Amino acid sequence: MKTKNYFSLILAFCLCTAAFCQTEKSINPQVTVLERIHWLIERSDMKTIREGFEQISSENNFPSLVAGLKDGIYQGASPCDDYGYRHEVSFEIKNGKMVSIDYDEIHTEGHAKQSDKEYCQRMLKYGTTPAIAYPHYESRMLATQNFDKVDAVSGASYSLYRFKLAILYAMLNSGQL
Repeated sequence: MKTKNYFSLILAFCLCTAAFCQTEKSINPQVTVLERIHWLIERSDMKTIREGFEQISSENNFPSLVAGLKDGIYQGASPCDDYGYRHEVSFEIKNGKMVSIDYDEIHTEGHAKQSDKEYCQRMLKYGTTPAIAYPHYESRMLATQNFDKVDAVSGASYSLYRFKLAILYAMLNSGQL
């Protein structure tokens, strides 16, 4: 008798958990897709990231072009990466055009990569630093208005895809993704 009760309790718990998880996904499936992109970036080689990002964005009709977004300030951040950094962006749209953008990777302890002199010094041996790459990404985004037209800075290719993902999170947060 007790075995049946335990089995019934476990079955009920599993069904309730599955229903809850399904409800969460159906409320905003785009969050799940962006999380999938996040983990693709964190766990894959660059070729897989390039192909996967393009495929997932295409399948979900994610725009790379900011033209047509409503005027306002947009903010987005990815989940933390394996090193404890969130990839954060803030940008402003005026008259359908991006007029300003700020991107950085912020550690859970609060420091930003772009202003972390020790981190930048260590990264310089790979050819670039966040203090060099991020302003480049920002200026190219302002010039092209399209993150697919922003080329990677050698040594900061993963950061380019984190930059793109943060922009998608900002669009999602505004309800325009």
